[in-house]
Amino acid sequence: STSTHIRTGRKGALGPRRKLCVRRKLCVAMPVRLRLQRFGRLHKPFYHIVAADVKAPRDGRFLEKLGTYDPIPDRSGNKHLRVDVKRVEHWLMYGAEPSEPVAKLLARAHVLPPPPRRGLNVPEGERGVEGRGK
Repeated sequence: STSTHIRTGRKGALGPRRKLCVRRKLCVAMPVRLRLQRFGRLHKPFYHIVAADVKAPRDGRFLEKLGTYDPIPDRSGNKHLRVDVKRVEHWLMYGAEPSEPVAKLLARAHVLPPPPRRGLNVPEGERGVEGRGK
C-alpha cells in the first residue's frame, strides 16, 4: 500500500504550494508561478501569460493561460496586453507568485500595486562596489 503526504498552505523553499488532485484520489501539492511563455519568431516575440508549475520549463507545460502580451508596438505605438483579471486574482488568492516581468505587466493592468524599484532605498554606506558610479 502506498501513502501520500500532502503539504498545504505552508511556504517551503520553492514558494507557496497549490493542491492538485487527480481523479479525486491522488493529491499533490505543487508551487505555482505566473510567468511568460515566449512565442513568435526570431526578433518578433509574443508572450502568453500562464500559471505554471515552478519546475516546468519556460515554454513547456502550464496549468492555465491567463492572457497575452505583445511587446512590439503597433503603428500607433501601443503595446497590447490582455489579461483575464478574475483568473489572475484567483491564482494570486491561492498563493501563486508572479515573476518580475509578469508583476510589472499586472501593475500596468492595475491588478497588482507597482513593484518596488531595485536599488533606490539602499543607504549610501551599505552600497557595494557595484553601486558606485564610474
